[in-house]
Amino acid sequence: MWRGFFTELSFDPRARDRQFCDAFQPFRENLMMFNLRSTKARAATAGRILRGLGLALACALTLTSPAMADTEAKKTRIGVMLFDGVLTSDVTAPLEVFGSAIANETLDTLEVVTIGTTAGTVTTHEGLTLVADYSVADAPELDVLLVGSAYDMDPVLDDTAFMDFIRARGEVADWLASNCSGAYVLAAAGFLNGVRATTYPGGEIWLKLNHPRVRIDMNETVVVDKNVITSNGSMVSYAAAFELLRQIGGDKVADEVSENLYYARLAKSFGS
Repeated sequence: MWRGFFTELSFDPRARDRQFCDAFQPFRENLMMFNLRSTKARAATAGRILRGLGLALACALTLTSPAMADTEAKKTRIGVMLFDGVLTSDVTAPLEVFGSAIANETLDTLEVVTIGTTAGTVTTHEGLTLVADYSVADAPELDVLLVGSAYDMDPVLDDTAFMDFIRARGEVADWLASNCSGAYVLAAAGFLNGVRATTYPGGEIWLKLNHPRVRIDMNETVVVDKNVITSNGSMVSYAAAFELLRQIGGDKVADEVSENLYYARLAKSFGS
């Protein structure tokens, strides 16, 4: 009996709810009629009540099964790339913005992970120690890929494992983002061809020489084109992080986190 019930149970929420109600209805009707029956009839009715309870319990267990929980708990996973010499604010700005959204449950369907060529510690240009949760070899699937910058990007661009990871994961990511010269990485991976993008003031020269198909726009501090967000970097990385949060969670979410971090007050004080 139970094997057949579990086999036929639908995983469509509305259909499953109907099955639950259909299973529970006979139990309720039998319970109402229980006191109206003879002793012999009561025994038969009791059996039907127990079967009804069993069906209802089976439905309840299915509703809380791991498979259903995984479906309902789908998160947007953001991968922040780390490497030695990365400029601190290029990565800590998005980590703070998204972390605030998660910690304050403004948008708790976010998940942020940090990734390096190897897992473990990296040292930013300013001397801050950060930890890469994963290596490029064991990183989980990502919905968003974000790359910061360094004053010397050659070691990053020459890191075959790092660049292979960017190319492979960037192909399937919903969003790509870069701060400052992180745009060099996205360009080298082929993701900025025909895309309007920005970088740090002065960095457009390298981009134009090495990747002439990039539509460079230095008039904006944050540029959104298709599924790519690029910024000037440094403190502008906060503005870029809020724009990415807005794209993922909407205006209300971005505005609430902006208020929580006093970013809105800062922007207002500078007249922006």
